[in-house]
Amino acid sequence: MIHLSIPIKDIASTLSFYQDILGCTVSRQQEDRVDIDFYGHHLVAQLSKEEASHKSITIGRGNYPLRHFGVIVQPEVYERMLANLIAAQVTFAMEPDRIFIGTPREQTVFLVFDYSGNAVEVKGMPDSQQVFAAG
Repeated sequence: MIHLSIPIKDIASTLSFYQDILGCTVSRQQEDRVDIDFYGHHLVAQLSKEEASHKSITIGRGNYPLRHFGVIVQPEVYERMLANLIAAQVTFAMEPDRIFIGTPREQTVFLVFDYSGNAVEVKGMPDSQQVFAAG
């Protein structure tokens, strides 16, 4: 399990994105932060409007947020999250795609910005350990 702290602009939009759209569980909420069970990882979303600056680099087909985080989930969870994001009309930073086709690392992937501008990448893979496969 990893622990990650991210800056957010407000609590309400953070709860909407992570809890309502992505289906995460909020374990604790305080005035200035929210603890989120991000698919088995400890995500702390802390109020900090000053930390909202995000830069992008060119990787593959276009600009990709250099500072991002994400989760690898089973394909059915990926599809449920994707459907919720589409229903909520969230703009994709990287449109849903299938990459590394025909290799052990084959995966479906998308990248979105939460409502505070943090880049969140979601990968769908039947066996998450294959993300470490060479080739």
